[in-house]
Amino acid sequence: MTTSSVMFVNEGIFGVSDDAQVPMETVRWSNGLAAPMDHGAWVLTGINTGLVNVTAQCFDAAPPIEATDWEEIVEVSVQSIAGDLRINSGYSITPDDLPLLNPQGPGWYRMRVHASGRSINPDGVSDEPVEDYLIAIWPQEPAESVVIRSSKMIDEALLANADATPQETAAHSTPEPHDTAERDRRADVRARLLRSLQDD
Repeated sequence: MTTSSVMFVNEGIFGVSDDAQVPMETVRWSNGLAAPMDHGAWVLTGINTGLVNVTAQCFDAAPPIEATDWEEIVEVSVQSIAGDLRINSGYSITPDDLPLLNPQGPGWYRMRVHASGRSINPDGVSDEPVEDYLIAIWPQEPAESVVIRSSKMIDEALLANADATPQETAAHSTPEPHDTAERDRRADVRARLLRSLQDD
């Protein structure tokens, strides 16, 4: 099954998680695109705030790798403990049309994250989607994260994490811009996007 939607993101991330509490303190920023936690994972976007295109696919087993048109591809293992694994923005405006990713219930899954466009407007604000993501998931026991197609952003993240301590890789935050006008602009765009999405 393949389903697509436009989704709002904030602070440069969206989630793949279930109803269980997100264990932020266990996040591992291992490859710069997908950050697995004890259960679920975050996907790192290029933009800080705005809209992105997301497509979701569920499989019974690992599908062939289709690298055409994708700038970055990584694979990580994710665990569902509540049996309701979904793509979400962390807000109540998460798209309803994206499917349940684990119809087999709680357990371990393999997630292949494809991305394009993350370098177009890094850490910026976009009220039109300029980034595309494909999230493919299938049941599989946990395994090491793998970078299938790298990029400058992934290479830099891997290099930074190679020199980081375990405490430094256990948490991540997107720094707020020092420019007051830029902070105000982001806040205005966030509010406008939230209003428009809630009105739909």
